[in-house]
Amino acid sequence: MNKKQLILTAILTLALLLSGCGQQPPEGLIKENPDSGLIIDAVPQAGAARQATDTLYFGYGDTGLLRQESRQITLLPNETREKALVRALLEGARDAGSRPLFPDKTEVLSTQAQDGVIYITFNEALYDRYADEPGPQAASIARRQLAMDALTATLTESGEYRSVQVLVRAEENVGRSMRLTTRFFWQEDETTVPPLTRQSGRLPTPSAYAGALLTAWQDRDPESLAHFVSAREGQTLAALGGDLAAAPALLSFAVYDGTVSPDGGSAVVCADLLLRDAHGGETAIDACPLRLISEGGAWKILRSQLMDIMGESNE
Repeated sequence: MNKKQLILTAILTLALLLSGCGQQPPEGLIKENPDSGLIIDAVPQAGAARQATDTLYFGYGDTGLLRQESRQITLLPNETREKALVRALLEGARDAGSRPLFPDKTEVLSTQAQDGVIYITFNEALYDRYADEPGPQAASIARRQLAMDALTATLTESGEYRSVQVLVRAEENVGRSMRLTTRFFWQEDETTVPPLTRQSGRLPTPSAYAGALLTAWQDRDPESLAHFVSAREGQTLAALGGDLAAAPALLSFAVYDGTVSPDGGSAVVCADLLLRDAHGGETAIDACPLRLISEGGAWKILRSQLMDIMGESNE
């Protein structure tokens, strides 16, 4: 090759290199600071769609508690497991009576893991109202908090991450931080929300459900009590209302950690109860065992056992 051919080859090579500079890197190779701009999946799963069984958390009625749901998740090609989990949360619970966790049109755009924190980026529809949301009422704020608690519980279930940072990609004001702000919780100051951690008081533990059950008894609220009484014995709201009307007043209680059976189907929680009967007599029951059964990802008591406990002050 003569000198003229060498120069021509060098020019062509330089031209090819310059033309390649304008191309975007392959998806999955961009690893920016999660809060700095566009984020895509850090470790996508290549190949064909795959199936995995995972535990999801959803709100349990209006109790303020979460319940578990085992779900077979489809991981799309080039998608992280975490993104697939959030997609499943956005699709909603299998229970027909469950309300959506997130506002309509909310989408998960990407996930990225960094230093024990999983970053989840949503589109701006996350800030929209729910279809049935009237405004910044206490119940609405609690519902939004429960949505974040469900997201955090689901993504930290594996123990791989200690917290979840929610990001929102805005179409406007792209220069500001993408971190979720308190605007989501109907607060006007719009301060950024730090990484979210697992909230044990929301989780479907036997003790949490036992406490909610006893609170419903204490409040003489049959609608709330119905969430925690098993359907195995055909209980009805009217029957529970009658039970509460005849039951002694529950003046106070203390709930202790429970033990779960080896098969996970039942649990026993002990509670100290102070009861007052219709004649004003008070009865203290120490370490009263509440046997709960797992039903639909929640912990419930049999009506017959609850009636036995309610009748102990009359014995």
